[in-house]
Amino acid sequence: MRVALVGDERPAVRASLEAEEEVELIGPPGAFVVDGDGEIPQLAAALRAFESQFDEERVDRVVLADSSDLSLAAVLVATKMLIPVGALVDRGSDQGEGGPSGMNARLIELLADAALGDDGAAVAAWLREPQQPSQAAREH
Repeated sequence: MRVALVGDERPAVRASLEAEEEVELIGPPGAFVVDGDGEIPQLAAALRAFESQFDEERVDRVVLADSSDLSLAAVLVATKMLIPVGALVDRGSDQGEGGPSGMNARLIELLADAALGDDGAAVAAWLREPQQPSQAAREH
């Protein structure tokens, strides 16, 4: 199973995923071409890069480790492509209601198929569960 891990590095999560025999971890796309300045061109470039990567590398699941713009792009593309998405939830942090990170967090929460604990065991257990295509994608 190919799993894309996107967002801030979480050593315990990475270690648990690497220990899973049938899991091949894939990082986010490397550098990608951004046409213009600002957040919108960057997000558009990330969307194109994830769509190409998820298709070429046949990604089976996506795990989001934060609520960055890169994670938002990944969940949007995964939902479109019917790839199940699990989002790590750090119960101890306050992501705030305002600003881009807070908005991203709310969108990711709505689109992700599972809210996972911030530990490798929760992620590994979710990967072992049979998955249906993204709930958000099936509703549209």
